Amino acid sequence: MAEEVKLFGALGSPYSRRIELALKLKGLQFEYIEENLYNKSPALLKYNPVHKKVPVLVHDGKPVAESLVILEYIDETWKHSPFLPTDPYEKAKARFWARFMDEKAMMSREREREEAIEEAQLHLKTLESELKEKKIFGREGLGFVDIAAAHLLVWLVVAQEALGVEILTEEKFPAVHKLYQRLADEAVFKECMPPKEQLIAYLKGTIPLQTATMAEEVKLFGRWASPFSRRIEVALKRKGVQFEYIEEDLSNKSPALLKYNPVHKKIPVLVHNGKPVAESLVILEYIDETWKHNPILPTDPYEKALARFWARFIDEKFWAIWPAVKRAILSREKEREEAIEETRQHLKTLESGLKERKFVGGESLGFVELAANVIVWLFAAQEVLGLEILTEEKFPTLHEWSQRFVDDAVFKECAPPRERLIAYYKVLYGASTASK
Repeated sequence: MAEEVKLFGALGSPYSRRIELALKLKGLQFEYIEENLYNKSPALLKYNPVHKKVPVLVHDGKPVAESLVILEYIDETWKHSPFLPTDPYEKAKARFWARFMDEKAMMSREREREEAIEEAQLHLKTLESELKEKKIFGREGLGFVDIAAAHLLVWLVVAQEALGVEILTEEKFPAVHKLYQRLADEAVFKECMPPKEQLIAYLKGTIPLQTATMAEEVKLFGRWASPFSRRIEVALKRKGVQFEYIEEDLSNKSPALLKYNPVHKKIPVLVHNGKPVAESLVILEYIDETWKHNPILPTDPYEKALARFWARFIDEKFWAIWPAVKRAILSREKEREEAIEETRQHLKTLESGLKERKFVGGESLGFVELAANVIVWLFAAQEVLGLEILTEEKFPTLHEWSQRFVDDAVFKECAPPRERLIAYYKVLYGASTASK
């Protein structure tokens, strides 16, 4: 049967890039999943619970972590075009120098710049001496040590350009520089390199690549109990975007909110470098188009249109549901039943519309799922108020969605505390009058 191969990596990681290179050298088909290391996905934490780092290779559901371990696993599983020598002693040497690369080739971030440069050059001197005398990298194709060295050396060359220092020069380290040049010229290696400008920006500050291109000011005006501002928080954190959150009192709106959203005077409002964007679905698309990694919307135009349609449908039906919920809470027995039935009719339409749609797949929440976060608020309201409206038995799809939100690590981080939300609904809807 067809093998399933997934690689969890990060744009700025030379260790995940070396696994990409190895898989491509073997001619293997694989799915690449980009991780935001400042906001790690539940899948990464599941597959690498020990170190919680990239890279992780998942082969037919079995995870393998640590890049050099993964390289050997790839070589032993797909035996054509081997990376490691067959001779045990040569193999031991290759493993030794690959480990040396990992431990010594990167500049230490804990040291002062001058000390780190000096330390790096001492390790390069050791490597230079070994390369001059022996042929541990001597083969036509890329071998185990080449793959281990490739991105580390390129990262080092880019780092010296980014920081304006001289570390690995042709004059000082001709053999190492020759190796670097050979690797940089390799066609498959070029395929696996991140854009140089992004890498330079990343290395200058060792901050997430997605926020490194410029010093950006991002503010979000929101309300703790609003699912509409909470969905924006989730999107920003999914993208790894740093932002300032400003809590609004909707009974006493701030001059800033009125300035940035003079039309509707509502939250959420995103202010990006002084430019305001209002309306939550509009903001979600703006975020997706501005920070393009970890996309929220599909790329296919038709799938994108479907996602927009259903997200809008959810927002419209959500607002159709809430007046009926409020009547169900405040009414007497007969009116309550009528209001609950009206609410269920809206949910039935939503359930049937979403049941067959598959545009919300993958490990992270997409555009429609972010819009559907309002369902979680409805669950909380019915629990607080003693109503049975949205049940697993009657609405299995919506219930499954709500569980997906509840289990998502980023959503949990952005969701309001349950006790506070319960108290809020009691005050807002007079929960004490809802008991039968």
